[in-house]
Amino acid sequence: MVPRNTLIKTTAIVLGIALTTLGGAAGASADPTASAPSLRINEIETDGSPDWVELINFSADPLDASGYVLTGSLNGFSVTLPANTVLPAGGVYVASGTQFPALKLKKGDTLTVLAADGTTRIDAQTWGDTHLSTSGLNSAGELVHLDIKTPGELNPGQGGDGTPVDDSYSAISINEVTSESDTYELFNSGDTDLDVADWLQNDSSHTPSALDAPNGTVVPAHGFLTLNSNQGLSKDGDAVRLYLSDGTTLVDEIVWTGMDAQPGSLSRCGDGSENWLHTERDSFGESNATACSGRIIDLSGGAVPCQTEPASDLGAEQPGGLTWPGSQDWKVADNQCQFTSAVSGQDVSGLDIDPNDPDVMWAVKNKNHVYRLIKDGDRWVKDPADGWAEGKDLVFPGATDPTASQPDTESITVGPDGFLYVTTERDNKNKSVALDSVLRFDPNEAGGILHPTAQWNVTADLAGVIDPAIKDDANLGFEGITWVPDAALTASGFVDESTGRAYDPSDYEGHGDGLFFLALEKNGNLYAYALSGDGASAHRIATVTTGMPRIAEVQWDADNDRLWAVADDSVGGSVTVLKADAGGFAVDRVYNRPTGLANLNLEGFALAPDSTCVDGVKQVVRSDDGNNGGHSLWAGTVSCDLGFVDHIDASVTLSSASVTAGGTIDVFASGLTPGAAYAVVLHSDPITLGTATADATGRLALTRVTVPASVPAGAHTVTVSAAVDPSTVIASAPLTVTAAATAPGTSGAGSRGSLAATGADAPVGLVTFALLLGAVGAGLTGISRRRSA
Repeated sequence: MVPRNTLIKTTAIVLGIALTTLGGAAGASADPTASAPSLRINEIETDGSPDWVELINFSADPLDASGYVLTGSLNGFSVTLPANTVLPAGGVYVASGTQFPALKLKKGDTLTVLAADGTTRIDAQTWGDTHLSTSGLNSAGELVHLDIKTPGELNPGQGGDGTPVDDSYSAISINEVTSESDTYELFNSGDTDLDVADWLQNDSSHTPSALDAPNGTVVPAHGFLTLNSNQGLSKDGDAVRLYLSDGTTLVDEIVWTGMDAQPGSLSRCGDGSENWLHTERDSFGESNATACSGRIIDLSGGAVPCQTEPASDLGAEQPGGLTWPGSQDWKVADNQCQFTSAVSGQDVSGLDIDPNDPDVMWAVKNKNHVYRLIKDGDRWVKDPADGWAEGKDLVFPGATDPTASQPDTESITVGPDGFLYVTTERDNKNKSVALDSVLRFDPNEAGGILHPTAQWNVTADLAGVIDPAIKDDANLGFEGITWVPDAALTASGFVDESTGRAYDPSDYEGHGDGLFFLALEKNGNLYAYALSGDGASAHRIATVTTGMPRIAEVQWDADNDRLWAVADDSVGGSVTVLKADAGGFAVDRVYNRPTGLANLNLEGFALAPDSTCVDGVKQVVRSDDGNNGGHSLWAGTVSCDLGFVDHIDASVTLSSASVTAGGTIDVFASGLTPGAAYAVVLHSDPITLGTATADATGRLALTRVTVPASVPAGAHTVTVSAAVDPSTVIASAPLTVTAAATAPGTSGAGSRGSLAATGADAPVGLVTFALLLGAVGAGLTGISRRRSA
């Protein structure tokens, strides 16, 4: 198969329009407008030398932007545009760090344009954990990555008169095709319904002609439309090509050769991505996600020799998840049928990148086999050296025959001693009995079998959680393991739940210099253990709740002092990141599975170290305890700067310590859960002043909040609570309300009514956090350290 996605965009840039930068703007002669309803941020460069921002005037008249203010939320800058800054109709203006040295933008930042009064918001752009190098408005007015930088010029697709060119068709892609019924499907990734009634289609050899559209011609926003090919599609190779009404502008195409696009379909996994697979079932009219999570047929034709069972426990993602902060289109990262062994077929249950060598990764199967993998381009392949060419068998203590002794080895981590620590949840020769333990192996042992140097059996410690009388519980034990250094735990005030005091490593002689955190599938919890060096004891120090109902893996992120808790298909492949908090670990944020990664039985998770970062991203690998087309490793990227903030207590800051009844204040809070909704309430008689959602750094802002005129003078409190639990106060700050002055013949400020307006959810960048922390009347505040961009 040779799939391609060819998109030809037409642009109409009219020559001769007055494009101005700072030097040319002063020469405009027409009367500029007094307001700026059509001023937009047109282009942003955050990774340049210097950074720069371009504004555009979409109105039909010149616009005077003199005195306008640009602010950035993370670096806290505020720059004012000079006098005679006039943008002609359809013209642009560039503000750069050369002219304004304070203008420096970061990943996850918010850029805001304010009117000359310094408070009226004109436009703002917020972006995720990536540098915008360079990004700008497309013809639809959306901020997107631009292939070329155009400071001082209109962006590609913008007409010379300021009118965007219509390239909305670029949201349409061919998403699925089958030669069995000569059918194909369109997917609309945009936010607007699109009518394709006058579009044309052909196959590999015919002239484009009208669509065969038995289901109508409208492709709904983020939806699907099934069409029939207007020519028959050959099972030995063919094509579907889609054109605009001109018959020459190619919207998309799919070409396959030497194979049959049946049974099932050729499908994009996920929808709209570049990852084409031959799915055993079709999914016309709906997302390909379920089909892509099922059996995959070899694209070269015929059956995959090592195909095992597809994912079957498909569940929804963890609620409240954020978009995966990296590549959405994940790629195969192993050779086909690479992990078959004498005991089991193709699958991988656990992964760990060696902390001593980022080009080495350990992979364990749940059928007692381990591989040492080395990086080879975009793939991880079996290390041919030192007897590792086909991996090595794992056995229980005292055993020598790997066919008779079969620990159900679910996960793996490299300890500080260089040994391999592997979890078991049962003996595969006695599958109905739980056996939750940790085995330690010396990877340098010669021969094809690794014999454990120690075993810590903690099955009894899980009494009341894993029920030995329930057969299925034997398959719901420890699925993940990672090692966390004592230094990181004591620095965060980690509490030893067995003593009720701060964790003291000296209490556990011989345990080494860290704890092992084990992930229990049944309840989604992590259990921290001090393991004695001789295998004689395992003392539980703490239990960590991840918030997920099931869990398949856990990884310690030493670069960010975070735990990554990973779910398989039963929770939609979600990932929860936990940070040190209040003597334990609390949810920092939840990420959804990348859209281009099918909801497979993804049990293994390996996170590369920051030392491997290139262009701001690093590799993440997930493994399938099964396989998809004979492949079990899938690789993508994650941003190296996720905007993590070290532990801070939630705090509230007010713009003033006092306010007159009927007046307004600004409320700011930090140390919150990113993406969560919060209520801001005035006490003692509870009055909700507004609600807002915390941004990616755990901050929120409510600006120009009106304190009702009916509030009595005196001492009050402003509180922040989770919107779902308003009774539990997270943070608060005192506020003094003073009586409003009463003019003769009036009834005072209260005559205007009680709650005239509630707070509006505003970007934190409207007022820099540095100013807020020093504001008069600051409430409870926290000290945070943000990792540099």
